[in-house]
Amino acid sequence: MTRTDLIEDVLATQLNDIYDLLALRLLFAPQEWTMDIEQDIRDLYTYPERLDSSYRDEWRRIAKRALFREGFPDHWLDDRENLSRYIHSLQKDAIPRCIHNHIELFRMLGEILNIQRCNQTVLFPNPRRQALDALIWPELAR
Repeated sequence: MTRTDLIEDVLATQLNDIYDLLALRLLFAPQEWTMDIEQDIRDLYTYPERLDSSYRDEWRRIAKRALFREGFPDHWLDDRENLSRYIHSLQKDAIPRCIHNHIELFRMLGEILNIQRCNQTVLFPNPRRQALDALIWPELAR
């Protein structure tokens, strides 16, 4: 199994929770990024679908790159053991510390998740989204 396969497996089984992915996004954000993660989370109140589409995918890509770069520090161990130890240290120390240091972001994320899960929540389409949908699917436009 390659390192990439090991990382994909870990992201699918051990670090697939959206809270873990946000923590990894905060811990390993590329330096050249000018994106404001706080604004991204606030935008989820208006565009909650971004969480399940673009944000999750983006955070997974960041985590994958970071794990590939940082997840194999001990060259004398085999890759599986190396990554396992690194993931354990992330889950035991780094992720809880990150959540504690950015508690307000994680509270907002929790609110957004609760709103999404509530069966009484009705999403109203944004006027710009309606216009875009009408361009893409004119036969559905009213």
